[in-house]
Amino acid sequence: MTPRHVTIGAGSTLGGADAVISDAVCFGDLVLCSGRAPVDPATLQVLGDTFDAQAARVVADVEAVLAAAGSGLDLVLRVECFLAQASDFPAWNRIWRERFAPPRPARTTVVTGFAVPGILIELQVTAAVRRDAP
Repeated sequence: MTPRHVTIGAGSTLGGADAVISDAVCFGDLVLCSGRAPVDPATLQVLGDTFDAQAARVVADVEAVLAAAGSGLDLVLRVECFLAQASDFPAWNRIWRERFAPPRPARTTVVTGFAVPGILIELQVTAAVRRDAP
């Protein structure tokens, strides 16, 4: 079995053609997404001044990567969430309930610092591939 590397091209937050990592790697029935941060792929500038704005951008970015991999939010098995501030944990729980339907995926949330100033959230997900996906 050979891994399949997935890129969302111009929508990638990982540097487009100069990307040093894949947006996701599919192996068997799994999609392993790289961490997604609220960064404009063209300028590499942080998008959104609020936690809610950044979280919306990150979840939409995750959705785009999953779609390109033949998956979706409904097939997410595990989410690793990294927050810059513990005070954003209640907002993350609200967004979590809004975007991930029960039964929700397994989840870990960690408060940490980021290399890029201004980032408030990053998500990394593992999902299943749709049975009818290529």
